[in-house]
Amino acid sequence: MGRVLIEADGTIRIAWDADGYEAIHVRARFRPREELAEYARGIADEALFDRTFAGLRVALRAKYPGAFDLVTNQPAGRPWTVIVNFHPPRGTPRPEI
Repeated sequence: MGRVLIEADGTIRIAWDADGYEAIHVRARFRPREELAEYARGIADEALFDRTFAGLRVALRAKYPGAFDLVTNQPAGRPWTVIVNFHPPRGTPRPEI
């Protein structure tokens, strides 16, 4: 497991060398920075043990059932990344005024 960085857009980047992927990006829109950091720590812990994309996906689905979407970015000629987008917190839709 490598370095953990906070990107300019507020996401957390975790270096991860497995199955051709170079990094995991963790995003949690409309959540406090502390909660994003907690998610990133949990993902980093799982990534230490699950050295395949399939294994990581299974571990995260068990740890955070229904709480996120997992996508990959595999551009030609550039490093591959895994993107974990946590769903925004449930709330009341825009109240009528």
